[in-house]
Amino acid sequence: MCALVTALLPSLDVDARATPAPATARASHVVDVPSFLSADALRAVLPSGGTVVYRLPPLPDGGVRVLGDWNGDGVETAGIFVDGQWQLWNQVQRGTSPRVIATFGQAGDVPVTGDWNGDGTSDIGIVRGTEWILALGPLVDGRTPAVWRDRNFGDGTGEPITGDWDGNGADGIGTVSGRTWRLANSVDQLAASRTVSYGRPGDRPVVGDWNGDGKDGIGVVRGSRWYLSNKATGARAALSPTFAARTGETAVAWRVRSVAGTVSCPTARAGRAGRASWVVPSRMLDSHVKKQVGPAGRAVRRSLESAERYLLGAQYAEKWRATRKRPYLDLVAGGRDELDIRLPAMSALTVAIGLRTGAYDRVAIGRSRGAALRYVDQLVRSIGCSHVSVSPGGWGRGWETAHWAMLAGAAAWLVWRDLTPETRRDVASMVADEADRLTHQTVPYWGLPDGTIVTPGDTKAEENAWNSSLLSFAAAMMPEAPRATDWRAKAAELAVAAFATPADDTSSAVVNGVPLKSRLKGFNAYPDGTVENHQRIHPDYASNIQLLWMSADFARLARLRVPAAMFHNAGLVYSAFSTRHYEAGAESPAGGTFAAPGGTVYIPGSGSIYYPQGDDWGTARRAHFVSLDAHAATYAKYLKATGWAAGRAMSAHERGQQALQGRSGAADGRTYSIDPAVAAVQDTYPGREEYAAQNLATAWLALYIREIGLPKLDRGTLRVPKATTRAPRAPESRRLGP
Repeated sequence: MCALVTALLPSLDVDARATPAPATARASHVVDVPSFLSADALRAVLPSGGTVVYRLPPLPDGGVRVLGDWNGDGVETAGIFVDGQWQLWNQVQRGTSPRVIATFGQAGDVPVTGDWNGDGTSDIGIVRGTEWILALGPLVDGRTPAVWRDRNFGDGTGEPITGDWDGNGADGIGTVSGRTWRLANSVDQLAASRTVSYGRPGDRPVVGDWNGDGKDGIGVVRGSRWYLSNKATGARAALSPTFAARTGETAVAWRVRSVAGTVSCPTARAGRAGRASWVVPSRMLDSHVKKQVGPAGRAVRRSLESAERYLLGAQYAEKWRATRKRPYLDLVAGGRDELDIRLPAMSALTVAIGLRTGAYDRVAIGRSRGAALRYVDQLVRSIGCSHVSVSPGGWGRGWETAHWAMLAGAAAWLVWRDLTPETRRDVASMVADEADRLTHQTVPYWGLPDGTIVTPGDTKAEENAWNSSLLSFAAAMMPEAPRATDWRAKAAELAVAAFATPADDTSSAVVNGVPLKSRLKGFNAYPDGTVENHQRIHPDYASNIQLLWMSADFARLARLRVPAAMFHNAGLVYSAFSTRHYEAGAESPAGGTFAAPGGTVYIPGSGSIYYPQGDDWGTARRAHFVSLDAHAATYAKYLKATGWAAGRAMSAHERGQQALQGRSGAADGRTYSIDPAVAAVQDTYPGREEYAAQNLATAWLALYIREIGLPKLDRGTLRVPKATTRAPRAPESRRLGP
């Protein structure tokens, strides 16, 4: 199939909601869909309805867009031909440099693409008058490919096209002039070409396999109507969808994978890292616990509903309403992965928790449960589809991506019964891929057993906690997965390391069957349970120990035991918030001095927080402490914490959260000020609203778990089969003092 183009953008809203999951999965096949290419976007109608829009690398002056499967992974992605240079990307979304740059042809040539030899990889060629010069792929970066065939075909006046006219797996060539189509099944059998008539003069010709039968048909675009034939010989319009161009767009066919009767990811490759059949949905949801959680718990629920009102109301109107009818969102662009993926993942988890744990009141929130479910569905569907295990060049397999996968995966798991089989496969693939990657990675440490600090100002506690949380979630969500035991063992290893202290490196204490001194190769916390990040003693990062405690939430929902490793040093770290006293002006082990007025991080009787060395995220954050306290109150017997009671702390910090929502200047439920300048001072994180909402949701989830019953501890042996830990060393280091 050939794609010749120039330019255009945005999207046509065609309603495309997820269809109910059928009892059995439907067969997938490959089809071509009506599409438009422009200077910076690909816009297409999907087989099941609805449109997608992908932002593409900018088209240079004089450039021509081409589409092809350049690496044989089963997904067509974009390329650019300009003055004889080919730039090819193996991903759909904008955000990276081309994988291949090669020279073939010259200025004035017309580029063509097709699979000339039927090996499943798109090849390239150029047409110069009547001369067709073709090369085989895959192209090698920086090299000029050899000429494979040099043939003369046509009279030089028609538009070049390519397609598999006979269904043998290899593309032939052709030309279109007016309504006359001249087609050859093979570049080696040009004398056997045939002529067919289809369309009218002035129509835009398109070629594609519209019904997935393995043969390319022909078609024309006339105004907003596409007249498509499923065959080239004896062509008759079998399909006539309406899809209108915008100024500068060129009509083309884009090849996607389709699953009959369901919304399927258009950029999905054939292989998947995980299987939906491994997933066991939770049977512990949909209980009503409103009366049992007490006044403080009901206050958390009200704050959560306010946050849901904002996500599904004012923010939805601003951010998502224009895309509500697109089955998939282009979430990855310009390398801003965290904001593109983590924020919608947090939003989806917030609403999903509310829906399945009795914290969703349609009157208070202002949206029906059906609307809320469609919101979660669209976000998790798009996040799963755009993961690298599903779509080439997608997000994932990065430093923080396991955390995003946990957030989105948990949201999907909570509403699993309402997702389509295709979405379930994408989500299972995303979670399993991230878990498999972590299983074989080394455990990072801030400090080594000899006291050397290898990453000054940068504890690895948070990183280990979110990675452990993903692994624990994967094992809870997919207990039937063949590697679930390995995921669980690695989760325990990371959990023990996350907030390990120097004393743990020589300790004979046994956690999940392994002595600490045998398991650990370093530490990530000070002896008093505090942590250092961003070159300061940082309460925000210490609060991330709750990511380990969320593993207990997942275990309970899955009716599993929670590894004891998830609570290693839990009481020490949590108690430090209320027992570690900082003297103003005293030297900090992280460097610098402690700020006035001194005291403890948790200020007794107050909803405020004291940051010993300031907070680079803003000092108006409360929701993550509400979640921390709720988890500490829920799992108090496992923490054995001392100091200010977790329940009292939660109540105080929830009052602080409610005060923030009350002072926001808007009645839409947002946490931070309606004035962006003020909000940016309150919390510098661009996803501050999503972050606050997600933490209110996980706070409520912890209280929900407390009411339906705690998971039992698993004290059995959890050992990673093959040693994967080693002490990482960095060029810059310092030694931890006494």
